[in-house]
Amino acid sequence: MALPEHVHAITKPNGRRYLYFSKFRRTEREWPRVRILDEPLTEGFARRIAQLPRLEAVKTASGVWAWTFLDAIDRKRDLPLPDDVAPFWAAVDKAEETGKMLLAGDRKTWRALIARFKDSDGYAGLSKSMSDQYNRYIKVVEAAWGDDPVRQLRAPDIQQVLDTAYKGTPQAGRVFRATLSVLFEYGIPRDFCDSNPAEHTEKAKKGDPWIPWPPEAFALWFEHARVDMHLPVYSALFTGQRKETVLNMQRPKSDAKEIQVYAQKIKSWVPAQIHSEYRQLIDAVPVDADKPQLALHLMANGQPWTYEGWKTAWQREIEKVTGHDPETGKPIRPLAIFAENRWVFHGLRKNAVCMLLEVGCTTQMVSAIVGMSEQMVNHYAKEVSKFRLARGAIKLLEDGWSEQRVHVLGAKKDT
Repeated sequence: MALPEHVHAITKPNGRRYLYFSKFRRTEREWPRVRILDEPLTEGFARRIAQLPRLEAVKTASGVWAWTFLDAIDRKRDLPLPDDVAPFWAAVDKAEETGKMLLAGDRKTWRALIARFKDSDGYAGLSKSMSDQYNRYIKVVEAAWGDDPVRQLRAPDIQQVLDTAYKGTPQAGRVFRATLSVLFEYGIPRDFCDSNPAEHTEKAKKGDPWIPWPPEAFALWFEHARVDMHLPVYSALFTGQRKETVLNMQRPKSDAKEIQVYAQKIKSWVPAQIHSEYRQLIDAVPVDADKPQLALHLMANGQPWTYEGWKTAWQREIEKVTGHDPETGKPIRPLAIFAENRWVFHGLRKNAVCMLLEVGCTTQMVSAIVGMSEQMVNHYAKEVSKFRLARGAIKLLEDGWSEQRVHVLGAKKDT
């Protein structure tokens, strides 16, 4: 069969035939070739052929080719280099779908609103953890009401979801409701809706989802978790920073008294002070002089931890089998208790706050150290204050017990 314009085939010595797209082939203007993974006469191949005219490759001043895709609203979308062909075509598909959804915005559906929201500067500026949280619940919204007009969704419809799908999981319900509210607020000035019906639903009572790690959690982690996952836990404990901020920490100089860390959620630099024991832990990590790394937290292979890499490794550690029970034969997962007791990385942030409050730091001091609002620090302080007051009370009772005992129990009899 005849191949489309700018598409040619190359047959390898083993007889395998591969298809490539290369515009202006065999001329001075020739583009780098891109392999087409789909076979002719397939639906995928037809889609690729339709996409080819909207691809553009431009050679920059530095000699590097920059690729873009012109979507349905004639907006150029940046693409990765086609050296790794699968991610390249995946990016083309995503750009095409986003353009189509934006073009369909006049229908004012949830799918169109979500496409516009994800294309906004506000969404682009979210931290990785926050965008992951939004995406988790946006998928639920899109699956439930994707092709429905945003204006059709009423408060009773939302409340029914909260009462059924999120019954027994109030924290998840709160986040789902909050995500809907953000989408409604984004949609109002863009004529997707006139009000925010999520605000007229019941708001679940706010609990404290983050549990500080007890001593046994630290003991289990440092005994069973892989060694390259120890220092990030210490860093979270001694600095009180969020996971994403911790993983992006740079290694401080040997004489430094603090680590300048950028807290992505609050968009601010936080001067994290280096505790003496924390300094020893940092210095104990070997440095490869031949392959120096600026990052503080490195994997066993010497490469810096990434947010996604840590999430994957964390889950593997929680599910890791270290043996089998000799009596039942059931697999032994020593860190599975972390999932059962909800000991999560973010709980270390509460450990840090409570630890600072326990030694007498003011809420303003704690707020400056961990980059947390004073309102949230005060929330934690109430719980800490109860224990401090209780300890203070029993000390006073101990000091004055000999006098009080006479009034309460009478004089102590000789035995």
